[in-house]
Amino acid sequence: MKIGCHISIAGGIVNAPQRAADLGCEVFQIFTRSPQGGPAPKLTEEVVQEFKKEMEKHGQANCYIHAPYYINFASVKEATRKSSVRIVREELERGSLIGAKYVMFHPGSSTSLTASSAGKIGEKEILKITASGVAKVLDGYNGTTELLLEISAGAGEVIGDTFDELAQILKLIKSQKLYDTMIYHKIGICLDSAHMFASGYDVKTKDGFRKTMETIKKTVGLDKIKLIHANDSKIELGGRKDRHDHIGHGKIGENGFVNLMSAFPNIDLICETHHDLVEKDIAKLKKIRDN
Repeated sequence: MKIGCHISIAGGIVNAPQRAADLGCEVFQIFTRSPQGGPAPKLTEEVVQEFKKEMEKHGQANCYIHAPYYINFASVKEATRKSSVRIVREELERGSLIGAKYVMFHPGSSTSLTASSAGKIGEKEILKITASGVAKVLDGYNGTTELLLEISAGAGEVIGDTFDELAQILKLIKSQKLYDTMIYHKIGICLDSAHMFASGYDVKTKDGFRKTMETIKKTVGLDKIKLIHANDSKIELGGRKDRHDHIGHGKIGENGFVNLMSAFPNIDLICETHHDLVEKDIAKLKKIRDN
């Protein structure tokens, strides 16, 4: 298990490894483009080689990429769905260039679908549309970076806020005509402690965490868990809002991270907390890991 946080790429991605090291990171996460929109900065051969040198120089074991926030595979607008496929595929290709291990993304929201002129579309159809888009991302892909679906916090009509929904998406992806047996091994799940907690999965108490682990085993399977976003939560269990807090400052508390880290000792952790105290968050997680 290695521990790090989300890092700014201001001035270019080549600056990220040193910023990560300065905060005590062993691994880190970045956006390779603006999360709000706009063209992606070009990754020239010079930039790629410099980034890899900086990774080695500053002792960073791996980097991970978060896809932009505007991705929505469940949009009623075909143009939005096609754009989501294109951008996530680009992020996988960009990840392969720089040696990133994973790209993680939120599947999107069904709000626009349920409000469409066609009337309310059922959950099964929404999941099919979502899975079809993700399958298209992977169609013909032969890069090294793997794709992760991130569990959501359950706000509004968001897709993928339960392990059952994530499992259904995985199953539907596997059934797509575009499906390639080798490609399916390049898709997994990113846990987010704050999102899980807000969606009603107890990671705080021992009994609650045991039940959560049983749910994971019965749905997506433990082997599909590839990365953990380690965030405390400002929101109560089942509060269905995405509000991160510093480790030990929120409703989960440090014991919740003891539970998670004990259950997944070989999975890396990434903090997505404000940088005012993120260095202390990383130190706390290292202390839990090393005790």
